[in-house]
Amino acid sequence: MLRLRLAVLGCGAVGSAVVRLALAKGVAHEVVGFDRDPERARLYLSEAGDVPVERVEATDAEALAGRLRGFDFVVNALPTFTVVGRREVPLNPIVMSAALKAGVNYLDMACYGGRRRAAEQLSLSRGFRDAGLLAVVNFGASPGLSNVLAREVWEDLDRVERLRVVSVEDQRGSTFVIPWSREEMLLSAAPALAYRGGRYVWLEPFEESVTVEFPEPVGVHRCYTLANDESYTVPRFLRVGSYEYYAGGSDIEMLRALYRMGILSGEPVLVGRARVRPRDLLYRILPPSPVPSEVLRVCEEGELEDAYFAIEVLAEGEVSGEKVVSRRYVLFPSQRRVNELLPGATYITYPTALCAVELLRVLQRGRLRGVLPGEALPRGVRRALLERLEANGIIVNEEFEVALAAG
Repeated sequence: MLRLRLAVLGCGAVGSAVVRLALAKGVAHEVVGFDRDPERARLYLSEAGDVPVERVEATDAEALAGRLRGFDFVVNALPTFTVVGRREVPLNPIVMSAALKAGVNYLDMACYGGRRRAAEQLSLSRGFRDAGLLAVVNFGASPGLSNVLAREVWEDLDRVERLRVVSVEDQRGSTFVIPWSREEMLLSAAPALAYRGGRYVWLEPFEESVTVEFPEPVGVHRCYTLANDESYTVPRFLRVGSYEYYAGGSDIEMLRALYRMGILSGEPVLVGRARVRPRDLLYRILPPSPVPSEVLRVCEEGELEDAYFAIEVLAEGEVSGEKVVSRRYVLFPSQRRVNELLPGATYITYPTALCAVELLRVLQRGRLRGVLPGEALPRGVRRALLERLEANGIIVNEEFEVALAAG
C-alpha cells in the first residue's frame, strides 16, 4: 500500500466513491472524510467500512487549513459553489487557499467558471508553485481524462485547426437518477464558453448541435453546446484554431426540456406576492444524488435498467501538409457493471473517482509544482495514468486517418 494520507472534502456521491476506491485499491493508507453534514456523509459511505468523517465548514479557510495539516493530498469533491443569500460563491479558491496554508497538495474535479474565461483555480498558480505544492484541477473523467486525451490528439498533429470534446450520459429505464451532483448538473445549462477562430465566444446552451456515433450500446446521439470545464483551460494550454464541446444523452435531453420551458431561468417571476427564481425552486424540489443503497434498489427493481457514459475527443488539422483527423474515445463501464465493481456508485461517479484515484497513485512517483489541468500534465504522467486505467478496464480507443473535416 502506498503511504498516502488523504483528506476527502465533501463525501457525497463522488467523494464517497473516491474514499472507497482509494482504500480498496491501496492508493492511500489513511483516508479521512470531511463534510458539513457527517451523518449524511456516512449514508454515502455505508459501503466503505469504518471511515472517520469529521464536521467542517469549507467556507472558513483558516479553520479548514488547521484540519488539513499533516495530510499529503486533499481531494475537493464539493460542488464548485455555495449560495450565500442569492449569490453563488465559488468554493475552489477558498479550499485551495486552505490547502496552501496547510502545506497540502490538492486535487479537484470541476471549476465554477462562470463568465470568466479561465478556470478560477489558475489564479493560485504562483502560490502553489512558490510553496512547492501541486494542485491538479478539473480532474475526473470529463473534465480530467478528457483533458488528457485532448493533449494526446493535439500531439498527434503538426497543427490543430479544431479540437472537439463530446460527452454522452444516457440512462435507460422508467426513472431518472441524478448520477452525480444536482448543483453541477443544473449549472451546466448556462452560457457556454467556446473558442472560435482564435478568440473566446459565448454560446447559449443547446444553441448548436452535432450528431456523434459511438459503438453500441451507446450508439448515435444528438449532442448540444453546453457549459463545460474543459473550455476554461484547454485553449490556454493547447494552441488550437477552435475548441468546441457538446453533450448528449437522456440526461442532457432532460436538461434541454427544462431549459426550453424556462425552469432553469435565474430571472425572478411573480408567484402570488412573492418573486421566485425558477432555478432556485428546482434546487429545492430536486432530491440529492441517491445514496448507494438507493442506487442498488432502483437497479434491482428494474427502474434503472442500465446507463452509459462515453467521451470522445477529436482533433482536426494537418500532418506534413495533409488534412488528418485524430480521435480518442472511451466507453466507461455501464451501470450494471459498476454495480459489480463498486456497488452503489453510479455510471458517472465510478469513472470520475477512478480517474482521480489512479492519478493520485501516479503522482506519488514524482514531484510536480503549480496548478495544472490534465492537458498540462507531463507526458510521462499522462501515459502512466492511461496504463493504470487500462489495467482497470478503461480502454482508450484510438483512430487516426487522412480525412476531410468531420461534421
